Amino acid sequence: MMYVRRAGNGQGAPRKMDSPTQSTEVSTHQPPMLFAFADALRRRAMRSARLRIVIETVERRDPSVQSFSLILFVILALAFSIAPMLNSITSRMNKDYDLWQRTGWIVSHGQSIYPTDPNRLFPFMYPPPAAIMLAPIAELPRPLFVASLLILQTASWAFCIYASVRLSTGRFQGVHPAIYLAPSLMVIPFVSDMYLLGQPAVLLLALSLGSFLALRRSMPLVSGFLLATAAAIKAYPVILLGYFVYRKQTRATAAAIAGIAFYLTVFPLTYRSTDQVGQDLSLWARGMLFKYDDRSIGQRPDRAFSYKNQSLQATVHRLSRPVLADGENDRSWYVNLANLDFRRSNYLMMASIIAIGCFTMWAWWGGGWPGRSREDAINSEQSMSLMLTVMLAPLSFNYSYVWLIFPLTFLLAVALDDRRPARCRASAAWTVIATVALLACTLLNTRVAAAYGNIFFAGFAAFVGIGFWERRGTFMRSEVEHESAERKRHTLSIARPMGSHTHTTSRPNQPQA
Repeated sequence: MMYVRRAGNGQGAPRKMDSPTQSTEVSTHQPPMLFAFADALRRRAMRSARLRIVIETVERRDPSVQSFSLILFVILALAFSIAPMLNSITSRMNKDYDLWQRTGWIVSHGQSIYPTDPNRLFPFMYPPPAAIMLAPIAELPRPLFVASLLILQTASWAFCIYASVRLSTGRFQGVHPAIYLAPSLMVIPFVSDMYLLGQPAVLLLALSLGSFLALRRSMPLVSGFLLATAAAIKAYPVILLGYFVYRKQTRATAAAIAGIAFYLTVFPLTYRSTDQVGQDLSLWARGMLFKYDDRSIGQRPDRAFSYKNQSLQATVHRLSRPVLADGENDRSWYVNLANLDFRRSNYLMMASIIAIGCFTMWAWWGGGWPGRSREDAINSEQSMSLMLTVMLAPLSFNYSYVWLIFPLTFLLAVALDDRRPARCRASAAWTVIATVALLACTLLNTRVAAAYGNIFFAGFAAFVGIGFWERRGTFMRSEVEHESAERKRHTLSIARPMGSHTHTTSRPNQPQA
């Protein structure tokens, strides 16, 4: 006699097989090693009375946990705002905040945004519309100017959390408490840099996620306009336009193109003359889009290929040819693993881009397994699109990988969803672990780890992990659907040999007519 557990929720009583000929291999659903280890840690932690209260509160998703997350968010935002506010009050150098205010003042007084001398570096590297956006608040007192940008930074971060949770789970209330802030805490050094430096990477992510959210709500014109706004502030989000084209979002694509044209030609007329608009665009394109050689990308000759730039372009060059890994501070430090010249490094870079593009198409064109939900496929594609944008941008400094917030939120939502198969949850969890482990290499030695591209490879790990499982359809909505598909397959495999006896009246030992 053989026994097999009834397919379904795994709780049914054993069912006796009538004959050995009817037996078939049925998968045993044992918890993966990762979950077994996590369960062992949980049991050990439950021995402490205080930890047991915390664990039980989180597991039953008590509203107080969500309130604690909100309080922690406010505390972090205030803590990150202290340094730039103190610098603005005491008139100390305040990173990029001073540059933003000076650029806005230049625009409001009709002066040239970019140097006309081709041998001079640009203090302000962003597109002309970004400078126009700074003009209305440039005349504010320095502390108020900085406070305005800090409020915008905090609102952008809050929206990134909201949109990431909403896109990943379909709702914002009632999800696992870890999904709210854990992804941000995993990249918290980059979030802190946004406040300290005044960089707009979080704002760009908020606009991109808002574009995805509008697309889900059948508002393609709003989606395209939000993407155009992000591209007008800093050019690299325009890469996301490729996702719109691939998904045949014609109206969103048209709205994005029209929005970019508006920001480049009409929007600057609020502060600039027609001649100045043309000159600004020409100077910026010449200095940023069309400046690339063996020493520089755009306007940062000593920083473009340094450890601070975690783009695919910089990482390939830094590791494949002798280029300074920290040209601003150390003129003798190299980390190249090969000795290619500039031309061959470019060939290697192009081959890498083609390989990533082929992998993307391979992942997106996969049919997946039965039961994979449409929302999971969309989340996978949009997570990969965000990572593609950051990796392929020519200048993608360390803090740009704050864009990992959405992919990590999606992966955590999968890993913590107990309705899914254990193997699917473990796959997502391992991807999160690999990504965070690569980011954590920075703790050992910031410069050395970044020089070898640990931050780039962290984003690449998330990109590849999601891509493989998007192809395989691992992110399935529920275990019931998985079990149903497995049960149907085993039923068919059993029915085939039995059918030959069912549809004939002859005995097994007699030849059939």
